[in-house]
Amino acid sequence: MTVCGWVLFVVWAAVLLAWGFVHPDPYAQGWRLVLELAFLGRLVNIADGVARGFSKLYLFIQSGPQDIILLLIVYPLVVRAYEGSTRKGIIGGTIERIRRTAERHKGFVEPFGAIGLWAFVFFPFWSTGVLVGGVVGYLLGLRTVVTFSSVLLGHFISVVVLIVFFDVTYDAAKSFSEGGAKFLPWIVLAIVLILGLIGRLRDKRRLDMSRTSSSEP
Repeated sequence: MTVCGWVLFVVWAAVLLAWGFVHPDPYAQGWRLVLELAFLGRLVNIADGVARGFSKLYLFIQSGPQDIILLLIVYPLVVRAYEGSTRKGIIGGTIERIRRTAERHKGFVEPFGAIGLWAFVFFPFWSTGVLVGGVVGYLLGLRTVVTFSSVLLGHFISVVVLIVFFDVTYDAAKSFSEGGAKFLPWIVLAIVLILGLIGRLRDKRRLDMSRTSSSEP
């Protein structure tokens, strides 16, 4: 699985680099989209790509495989961590954060099984990416083929829907104000940050309530 992830990464990176070399405008700036997806998620990544004039095909090739590569490379490390093979340093800390995030979301997905896992990955909310979805499937005891099928379908369908949605939204905004349409990615970023803050506060409140109830006699 890890080897497949690295092979896919090499092919994916080569395609994006070649695309940027042949068509520098705007594809030489594709690195921005890669970083946006890694740190801000699909919503900002695709919204910014559409606003900057990247083609739908490019956005699908860039956004679609990127999280899958991460899943193939990191998922086995998380599973080994659950099986007792721990790591230290930055990698160990990252794996531990992924584990905590997945365990926090497990209760929402568990009643619905594979369909719930698909929906969990499909909706681009905070911390509902492919990697966390894969770990949630593992925690639920789903077979690997079921977990990966649900995660891959949810992810790729979500990418297609978001590309079409933001393409239509950008065209509509541009028809009213071409200058205002350029603010679309920033509006999306603000929404993502607000939703993320709400999610963090909700989780903190739930944790505080759990600690309070457990401390009561």
